[in-house]
Amino acid sequence: MFRKTFALTLLLAIVLSACAAPAAPTPVQPASTEPPQSQAPQPTDAPPATEAVAAPAEIVTIDFWIPSGRGRDAGTDGVVQAFEASHPNIKVNVTAIPFGEFLNTFKIALAGNTPPDAALTNGVDIQSLAFSGALLPLDDLIAEDRQDFMPDLIDMVSLDGVAYGVPFEQSGGAMFYNTEYFAAAGVEAPKTLEETWTWPEFMENVKKVVEFQAGQGKQIWGTVGLNNPIEATFFAWTMVRSNSTPGSPLWESIAPDWTTVKGYVDTPEAMEAYAFYQSMYTDGFAPKENIPDAFGTGAAATFFAIPPSAGDLTAGFPDLKWDVMPLPYFKTPLTHTGSFANTIAARADNVEEAKEFLKFFSSPEGFRAYLTITPGIPGRISLQQEMPELQTGYLKLIFDQVNQWGYARPGGPAHSTFNALIATKMMKDIAVGGDIEAIVAAAVVEADAQLAEFK
Repeated sequence: MFRKTFALTLLLAIVLSACAAPAAPTPVQPASTEPPQSQAPQPTDAPPATEAVAAPAEIVTIDFWIPSGRGRDAGTDGVVQAFEASHPNIKVNVTAIPFGEFLNTFKIALAGNTPPDAALTNGVDIQSLAFSGALLPLDDLIAEDRQDFMPDLIDMVSLDGVAYGVPFEQSGGAMFYNTEYFAAAGVEAPKTLEETWTWPEFMENVKKVVEFQAGQGKQIWGTVGLNNPIEATFFAWTMVRSNSTPGSPLWESIAPDWTTVKGYVDTPEAMEAYAFYQSMYTDGFAPKENIPDAFGTGAAATFFAIPPSAGDLTAGFPDLKWDVMPLPYFKTPLTHTGSFANTIAARADNVEEAKEFLKFFSSPEGFRAYLTITPGIPGRISLQQEMPELQTGYLKLIFDQVNQWGYARPGGPAHSTFNALIATKMMKDIAVGGDIEAIVAAAVVEADAQLAEFK
C-alpha cells in the first residue's frame, strides 16, 4: 500500500483539568472536663469547629458534531442526556450540520485547527480522514469489545490495521412502499429475499401503481430517494454495482491501489446499468429534483432510503401506511453496509473526556438510549441478538439483507473521491440526460486526476 507523507504535522492538545486540593483542617483537641493546668479555659462563646468543604469538580465541555437528519438529532440528544446524568462533570455541546455539508465543514475546521473534540462521522469517510492524519487512533476504546462489533464495521473504521473510529450503528438499503397504493392497484410487493424483484421488474410493477393512481386523478412518482436524482454509493451505486458479479471490474469499482477508476466504471455492464438509471428520469418515473417529503405526503409510491427513515415517517406522517420490500437488483442481490461511527480529532482539546463520551455512546446503554428515539440496527452483535425488533417486521428484512447480501462500499481511503465524482456527480449528470459515454469518460478523467494522490 502506498502512503503519502503529508507536510502537515498534527499536534495533539490535551487539556488536563485539576482541582487544587483544599488545605488540611487544624486538628481539634479532645474534649476534657478540666483544662490542663498550663492552659487557660477556652471561652464558652467560641464558634464551633467546621469541616473543610471539598472544591466542586471542574466541569469540562466537549464539542460534538453530528450530520443532521434522519433521526440522528433526536437520537443523539437522548444519548447526551443519559451520559450527562451519569457524568455530571462533563457537558456535551452538540452541533448539528446538514448531512450534505458535514464532510466539507469538518475538513475546513480541521485545516483551520478548530475541529470539534469528537464527531459522529460517516463511516466510509473515516479511512480518508485517517489517511490525511486528521483523526486520533482509537484502538484503546475498542480493545475489549472488538469481537462484539460486526467485522465489516471494524474494517470500515480501520486503516493499516489501526482503528480511527468507534463503530456505533449498522445499516442497509431500505425500499419503502405505500401499502395502500400497492393494494389499490392489485400489486403485491415481495416479502422475502427469495421473492426479490429485479430492477426491470420493480419498474414494471411500480408503473402499474403509478398508472392506477393516475386513473384516479392523482399524479405520483414511481420512486424517490433521500436526494433526487438518487445518488451516492449507498444508493445509486448499489444499483449499478448489482449489474456485476463479485470479483469483476465493475464490482471492485476502483483499482486495488486506489489510483484509477478507468476499466472499472466504464465496462459494458456499467454502461447497461447507467442506461437503465437514466431511463428512470427521462421517462418520468422518478423526479430530477428534490420534492420535500414526497413519500410521506403520498407523492411517490416507493422510497429508497435507510432504516432510520422509518422514524421520520412514523413521527411526521402517522397516517401513512407503509412497509419495506427487499432491494431490487440486476445480477447480484446487494445492499451496501456501514453507517456512522464516532471519531476524535487529532487536534482535539479534551481528549480524555471525549473518549469517555464515545465509550458511552457505543455502549449497550448508549445505543438503547438512542434506539428508544430513533430505530436502527446496532453495530454490536450482542445487542442484535437481544433486540426483538430485529426478529420481525421491516427491520428483520433489512437485517436479513445485511447478513446475506451485505458488502462494504468500494474505495477504502479513496472512497470520498469516488463517492463525490463517480457515484454522485457523474450519476446526477447521467440522470438529467445526455450522452452517457461522454459523461462517463469525462468523469473518469476527473476522478483519476484526483486519485493521483495515492500514487
